[in-house]
Parts: sequence; structure tokens; C-alpha cells
Amino acid sequence: MTIAFPTPAGQNPLWPEFTASGAFAGYEWARPLMPKPKFPRHFERAEGLLALQDRFDVFVFDAYGVLNIGAAPIPGALACVEALRAAGKTCVVATNAASLDADAAIAKFAKLGFHFPGTHIASSRQAAEEAILPAADSKCVAVLGLDAGEAGALPFPVIHPGDEMALYDQAEIFLFLSNLRWSAQRQAMLEQSLQKKSRPVIIGNPDIIAPQEHGMSTEPGYFGYRLASLGLGTVHFHGKPFPSIYERVRRNHPAAKNAARVCMIGDTLHTDVLGGASQGWGTVLVTEHGLFKGVPVEPYIHASGIVPDFIIPTV
Repeated sequence: MTIAFPTPAGQNPLWPEFTASGAFAGYEWARPLMPKPKFPRHFERAEGLLALQDRFDVFVFDAYGVLNIGAAPIPGALACVEALRAAGKTCVVATNAASLDADAAIAKFAKLGFHFPGTHIASSRQAAEEAILPAADSKCVAVLGLDAGEAGALPFPVIHPGDEMALYDQAEIFLFLSNLRWSAQRQAMLEQSLQKKSRPVIIGNPDIIAPQEHGMSTEPGYFGYRLASLGLGTVHFHGKPFPSIYERVRRNHPAAKNAARVCMIGDTLHTDVLGGASQGWGTVLVTEHGLFKGVPVEPYIHASGIVPDFIIPTV
């Protein structure tokens, strides 16, 4: 892409902070990289997810902004999931959080009160790891955003470049998993290394932002989109709205092969609604938490043309 990523005015482009409008502008910039589904002409409003339970058999939940905000569950979310299960529905999480390995992800949701077995958690990290596996035996894979001992189980050996320029230059594939140990300095080192030699950069979390208890965090998706805007490396995205994460849902749940009976529930237009629509699934936008908390969503729907099937305040 030749148009620069729209970093918020006055912010350091190596590590900016976003508002909802700034994140929206970034996602709109990235639209050419995303799937191009069709959307309904109009959305319907519902009082909550249980009002829609007869329409679908498989409910695929985003996590942040739908089930939890940071380390706290959203009130009523656990009761909603339990009610859907009691009605014979399949409940799955599709998450772009890539810091945790499979066992740690199960433990995280259990701590929040949600007991999802491993087959019911489809993560962008799993999809990213699977994409690297064919080359992992012969290539040096560098994990970005997590230091040694923090990434949990990985199915191949890795290095952690940290603040060592020589290790960035040694890497043959970059796997970007988290913002936890990332910094403007490390982003600059990555860009300098890719200027010397282009290599694949696998983004394990395509989110630009994530809602936290006190504002929004800047996520790996931003840094991947920035690299793409600069023409640095060959950037590949795994996670919503990109296809590989949805394939994991279908692989584990045969009922999800009937797209008309699946719905995606999320708090963003460009990841959750666009991604779900790209699979032919129904889509439900949650507006009381996450990206659009306290913000009228209709202008963003109109500006983007990304229209959910339903809007609910909370699950």
C-alpha cells in the first residue's frame, strides 16, 4: 500500500494511543487487506443475545468487549453462555488474544468463570502457529512482544530478539504475539532489520486496539499494518477477520459448517462483524462495552458500510 497508515495526530507512530475514531480510521485504511463480504442493508435491534437463540445453533463469541473487559467478566455474560448451553447451543470463543498458549487460554477463561474446553477456543495464535509449522524446522523463528519464558508452549523452537539487533537480523520468520514486551524502540529495530532484508512477519493478533478497564491498548495489528504501509516485510495476518481462525471453528464443530445457523458476536465492525459476514454467518454487534462504549455506532456503520445483522447493548 502506498498511503500511510493514519496514525493519530501528535502521537509517536512507533507506539501511538488510539481513540475509537482513531482505531476506526486505521481499520478503514486496512480494508483492502481484509475479506470483502456482503452485508445486510439494515440491522435489527434486540434486547440481548438470548432473544436471538432460536435463530442460531452455534454462537461464536469475541472475548474482550463481549465476555470480559481486561481481567473482569462482563456482568451477565456467564449467565448468557450458560443459558445458551442449557438450550442445546454450541458456544465457542474466537479470540485474537495471542499471548497465551492453549492451556493458559483455558485457564484464563476458567478464572473468569467461563469453562470452555480447548476445542471451544479458537485463537489467532493457534492459526498463526499452524501457518508457520511447515517451515519451522528449517527456519529461525523470532517471537515478538514476549520475552524468553513468557510465550508458553510453542510447537517449534524460537528466539526472542528483545533489544539485540543481531537477533532481529538472524531471524528468518517473525511471529508477533503480544504488546506485553513491545516498545517503540523494539519496533524501530524490527523496521531497521526489515529494511536490510525482507522476511515474513506473521501477525498473531490483527487487532489495532483492545478495550481495557481504563482505556484502550495498542495491539500487534497496528504494528503489522504499519509495516504493510511502509512496504517492510511480507506481512501475514491470522485471526479475525482473516480466514484461518474460522476454519478452526469449523474443524472442531461440524454444526458450524451450516453457516446460516452460526452467529459471530463481537464489539467491532472490522474484525467481528466483517469477519463473521465473510463466512456467511449472522453477526451481532455489542455496543455497551468495548470499542463503541459511550459512542453512537450508527455513524461508523454508515461510514464503513459494515452492517451487522443485529445490534444489542450487551449479551
